[in-house]
Amino acid sequence: MKKSLLQGLILTAALLLPVAAFAHAFPQHSQPPVGSTVKQSPPAIKIWFNSDLEPLFNKLVVKNAAGKVVTQQPAKVDPNNRMLLEVALPPLPPGQYHVYWRVTAKDGHRTEGDYTFTISRH
Repeated sequence: MKKSLLQGLILTAALLLPVAAFAHAFPQHSQPPVGSTVKQSPPAIKIWFNSDLEPLFNKLVVKNAAGKVVTQQPAKVDPNNRMLLEVALPPLPPGQYHVYWRVTAKDGHRTEGDYTFTISRH
C-alpha cells in the first residue's frame, strides 16, 4: 500500500509540473514583429501572450536608439482579448527602437523581456 501511495504522489507531482511551467505569460507574436524592419512608423506596439494578463500590472515602453522613451501613454490590456497588451505610438522617425515589456499573468506570475525593431529610411 505504501508503495502505491508513493507512486500516486509522484504521478500527481509529475502531472502538476507542466502546469507550473506554463503558469507565466510568454509572448506568442508581436506587431511589429521581433527584429523586423518596417517601412513606416507603426501606430502601436502590440504583443500577444499565451495566457490572460492582469490588466493593472503591466508595462510596455518603447525607447529610441538614444535611450529616450518615445511612448506617451501607458500600456493597456485589450478588454476584448486579455492576451493582448498594446501601447499607442506617436509618429516616429526612421531608426532602431527597443521595446521593453513586463506583464503579470492572471495567476500572479510576472515575466518580462525586450526586443528591437527598425523603421527603415525607405
